[in-house]
Amino acid sequence: MGKKVWIKANGNGIIATGHIRRCMTIAKELSDLGADIEFILSDETSADLLKNLSEEDGVYYNATMLHSVFSDPITDFPALDGMLRDEKPDFLLIDSYFMTEEYFNLLRASVKENSPGTKTGYIDDLCKFDYPVDIVVNYDLIYNDEMYSAPVKLLGGEYAPLRKQFDNIEYNVKDTAKHAFLSTGGTDPYHVIGDILNRVYEEKGIGSKVLCSLHKISCDVIVGALFEDEYKKELAELAKKHPEITLHEYVTDMSELMKDADFAVTAGGTTLYELCAIGVPTVVFSMADNQVDL
Repeated sequence: MGKKVWIKANGNGIIATGHIRRCMTIAKELSDLGADIEFILSDETSADLLKNLSEEDGVYYNATMLHSVFSDPITDFPALDGMLRDEKPDFLLIDSYFMTEEYFNLLRASVKENSPGTKTGYIDDLCKFDYPVDIVVNYDLIYNDEMYSAPVKLLGGEYAPLRKQFDNIEYNVKDTAKHAFLSTGGTDPYHVIGDILNRVYEEKGIGSKVLCSLHKISCDVIVGALFEDEYKKELAELAKKHPEITLHEYVTDMSELMKDADFAVTAGGTTLYELCAIGVPTVVFSMADNQVDL
């Protein structure tokens, strides 16, 4: 391809890792096709996250920091406007819940004036308005294609950006569930995983330790990249007390862990699509408003 592609996304303890993670999947595919990838980030927190996730995947991406407020994209527009004027990328992909009509109107005007050859794209989860871009991606299972006027619309679950490791995996549903997969994605601000483990392995009564011991349920627990240090220590103490619990951090073989599970408990988001791709029976809960209708 030889195209210059910019990807504007962020990740932190508030918005978790999903935006950067799925953009990295897209970046890998485009890079394999010969594109020159540059991540456009708001701050050092997002840059550190990109670096850590890249090290897990064994890849490297260039990144530019705009030194702006991730939740107020308009603060980065002067810098982005200058970059468009000076560097003229072939494609700019944006992934952020915080984008506004004002921002997109400014962006469209800037592209027209400074870099008319630049195509724009947006990954949409919230369906807030008709985004004035060339390509819109919405991989929700239920969507309204009439709300988008973009020339190219990639809509529906078939466009979920999943890593290659989730392709063509054979999975057999077990008659008896004895091994669980637990995940909240990259962050767990409400300590949901800890609550589940405490109720299963620490509390007595029906549905908890007694039931667990009868069926010898074990579990693989994903420790996300943005779990707080104190929280990770608490989970480590639980795992030390209960050998049935195995903690996994910096996972490179997520599909294999999922494949080995008899069932999963997870937050909504990309992890749910990964589990569906493999075929793991799953109980899902929401940690964000846009996950309620998944």
